[in-house]
Amino acid sequence: MKVEINELKLYVKIILTIGLLLTFVRLSKAQVLKQIGLNTHYGFIFAHSKDVENTRGSYPLGIALEYSKLKFDSSTYSLCRCYPRTGLSLMYFNYDNKVLGHSISSIYFLEPSFIINKKLLFTPRGGVGLSFLTHPYHPIHNPLNNSYSLPVSVLLQVGAGLHYKINQKLTLNLYANYLHISNGGIKDPNKGINWPTTSLGINYQLNHTVFKKQNFSSKKISTKFNRVEVGIYSSSKIVAVGDKQRYFVPGVFLGYFKQLNHLHSLGIVVDYHRDYSLQEKQKRNAKTLDFDFASAAIGHEFLMGKFRFWQQVGIYATKPQEWAFNWYHRWGLKYAITKNLNMGVSIKAHNQIAHFADLRLSYNFYKK
Repeated sequence: MKVEINELKLYVKIILTIGLLLTFVRLSKAQVLKQIGLNTHYGFIFAHSKDVENTRGSYPLGIALEYSKLKFDSSTYSLCRCYPRTGLSLMYFNYDNKVLGHSISSIYFLEPSFIINKKLLFTPRGGVGLSFLTHPYHPIHNPLNNSYSLPVSVLLQVGAGLHYKINQKLTLNLYANYLHISNGGIKDPNKGINWPTTSLGINYQLNHTVFKKQNFSSKKISTKFNRVEVGIYSSSKIVAVGDKQRYFVPGVFLGYFKQLNHLHSLGIVVDYHRDYSLQEKQKRNAKTLDFDFASAAIGHEFLMGKFRFWQQVGIYATKPQEWAFNWYHRWGLKYAITKNLNMGVSIKAHNQIAHFADLRLSYNFYKK
């Protein structure tokens, strides 16, 4: 089944919409610290396969301008036993490699912050956004770039840091980060850019609110729910580098999730999809048509109000005979349109190689 729509434009619109929704979450009843920050990054390219050996020995240098809000009201603290920080980061990187070039990225990030002492906070970080890249693969002008082939790709960030309070207005930050760029299998070549960095920066508080440590109160916790979730998703892929025709990748899933506390839930998910690009590839090579994938996965979710950041690790029960991978990992973000209806995006990958990115809708059936 062939699809001629431009999936990239659709992915960009959905991701931007989710980013805007995340940015304008209502904070009217919360005690909030508003900050701007400037961070410098220095790291190295992780050449994870022989296809990207030409990026080895590169040392990216970057700078990031950030705006963030840290909530510290008692209700929020009782809900997650932490002080969540959310924000936007505008980031520039020079990859120290003429094949890779430069990038400008916009990232939404989330940090559950934990108090170590009066001056020090520990802050794990997760972030997702879009990266605008200067040197995509081109068969004539840049044929050696196997890392990315689109000028716009998805950027993921994970890390952990320390915030040291210098005075009422200034905070010093130190982070260890891991960043990954991929187009989710929309277009090849797409081996991705992977680079760890160390970042050092400073934050300046914009408002005059004074941070106050909160005490846990079980009375302010909402009821825990378990749920069954059923959903559909859609993607598309090309068969070979240079192809313009895209092929449909539809899927369905069913999951059961048990809420452990007010920040985490665990679940089991069964998943089925068909990859029509693989069907076309097999036709071209005169091979048996076998393009069904069925799997079971263990999943985890971070519960942040209407938003859920989730991860899955799965094993295939059924897969094409020529498929070399036995397991996969998946990363996603979803937004609750209503109590029962969700929309979101995810990326499925095998080791460091993306299989595809998808758009999805799901429906929840709750049980206390």
